[in-house]
Amino acid sequence: PIVIFGAGGLGLMALSLLKAMGGRGAIVVDIDARKRKAAEEAGALATVDGSAPDALQQLAAKAGEPIRAVIDLVGNERTTQLGFDCLAKGGKLVIVGLFGGGAPWALPLIPIKAITIQGSYVGNLRETEALLDLVREKKIAPIPVTAMPLGKANEALLDLQKGRLVGRAVLVP
Repeated sequence: PIVIFGAGGLGLMALSLLKAMGGRGAIVVDIDARKRKAAEEAGALATVDGSAPDALQQLAAKAGEPIRAVIDLVGNERTTQLGFDCLAKGGKLVIVGLFGGGAPWALPLIPIKAITIQGSYVGNLRETEALLDLVREKKIAPIPVTAMPLGKANEALLDLQKGRLVGRAVLVP
């Protein structure tokens, strides 16, 4: 299975896209219990608390087979390290999140594990067209959305930053 780090709006959308494209699902990792629950409700194969001391062992047990792909939608040192560590030889780590920090692994491990590390920030026109086709076919499950008044934009950003919202916030006039 694929492992997705982050069960916010982007993580839930990634899970929905994966399933719409014919994937069997993903194991979703998040430190927030509410977000893990939202991922389970969205059809995650399993969830793992990324802050658990045995998170790596939990991932291996829940995968039941070698993990060949990780999508890190958080992009901090802890998630990137855990994603790197859980990958099987020849696996692929796609880093999307921008929380920052340094690459926490020793460089010789990349060729030893034969891992591909790829960054992804914005797709291209072909990918956008394919995404719109999936939306038109209604194969993408909606993610939770919290509507907030435009006057509470700062509060909405703080809620998102502190993980108090599951899914996305939409500001309405």
